[in-house]
Amino acid sequence: LNDTNPRSLIVRLCDVLSSLRIHGVVFEDDTRSEAVAQILDFISAQTSVPIIGINGGSAIVLTPKEKGSTFLQLGSSTEQQLQVIFEVLEEYDWTAFAVVTTLFPGYEDFVDYIEVLTDSSFIGWEHRGVLTLNLTDDPEGTRLRRQLREVSAQIRLLYCSREEAEAIFRAARDAGLAGPGYIWFVVGTNLGGSDQLPE
Repeated sequence: LNDTNPRSLIVRLCDVLSSLRIHGVVFEDDTRSEAVAQILDFISAQTSVPIIGINGGSAIVLTPKEKGSTFLQLGSSTEQQLQVIFEVLEEYDWTAFAVVTTLFPGYEDFVDYIEVLTDSSFIGWEHRGVLTLNLTDDPEGTRLRRQLREVSAQIRLLYCSREEAEAIFRAARDAGLAGPGYIWFVVGTNLGGSDQLPE
């Protein structure tokens, strides 16, 4: 199914499910759209057909899922990504960090999970605060550059959408915050793909 707009995706899947005896669906796409995962979750809940999302938008991990859904996604959750990042921070003794988020859905859970990881650890983490960015009404990025300069930590954990990440890294580069001495960990369930973020 190459056309992943919501209407044609639902129509094509329903046609396939109604015309064949299917025990399950393995789904792969090249998008980074969470809408694909939401549609597949809905179809699984409504039809009781197991669906496995293995790549692209179908693998963007949704929590929670629809009641009755048997939609399995082969991707790492935000919590799993943070656990790995904190192991790297511990390994290199990088204990001081700041959190940068946008208003992208899930940002509050991201911040809460960081607090759980740091509060339950014997490591002396130095959490230097949370900066929540609102990228609307700042087309030139002036406010964004100023806000990023106010963050005092060289280690930054960033949670946002891919499009927001591109804008944030452009502003960080323009503000001199993306070169040597600054380490950014980008966390999210929709940041994959073959395209590189701007240098």
